[in-house]
Amino acid sequence: MSVALASEVARAGPRGAVDVEGSFSFSSTEDRILGAALRLVGRRGVKRLRMQEVSEAAGVSRATLYRYFPSKDRLMDAVAIFDERTFSEGLAASLAVVEDPADRIRTFVAFAFDYIRTHPARALFETEPAFVLGYLLAHLPKLQRAFLAQLGDAVDAAPAVASGSLSREQLVDVVVRLFASSFIIPESDDRALVQAVDGILLPSAGEATGHRNTALQTH
Repeated sequence: MSVALASEVARAGPRGAVDVEGSFSFSSTEDRILGAALRLVGRRGVKRLRMQEVSEAAGVSRATLYRYFPSKDRLMDAVAIFDERTFSEGLAASLAVVEDPADRIRTFVAFAFDYIRTHPARALFETEPAFVLGYLLAHLPKLQRAFLAQLGDAVDAAPAVASGSLSREQLVDVVVRLFASSFIIPESDDRALVQAVDGILLPSAGEATGHRNTALQTH
């Protein structure tokens, strides 16, 4: 993963565009190419991946592929942006129908771990650890920002934050690092891991009742 190239793609882009919110958008053809490339990376790895394979898997000609992505490096960096956008849009859709703060935390954690568990490139760490580590280092700060932006005040009710032991930023950093470790080291029981993270983030029933009573007394 080349952070410099990723910045170049974000700035100059393939043939997509930056929308009004600053997020990079791809055309339907680019989406098809990038989705195929991501699946192939999971099966073949980055080093062995060939542009011809991508064009065949995406159902486009080599000329079309190179018109959108003139090099393999540009393609791989666009794949990273595509993956990040897929995660962000899926998370936003999951949270859009959830209002209760505790349920939003549960939804966020469940979605994040499910995304990791089913990610097509999850096994890539076994053969190309340097690439995976570079990817995680580049994208974990964005996941931390997404966590805070989506959950915000809900994190303040977590026991460690409510007691003053940790700031919300410190707690989010710890949880996001758990996400990263789960990507690298598959869990034998994903459900148990989700429940453990929920236990870190969510107050106990007694604590939650106390918080609600305190809030009522202040109004």
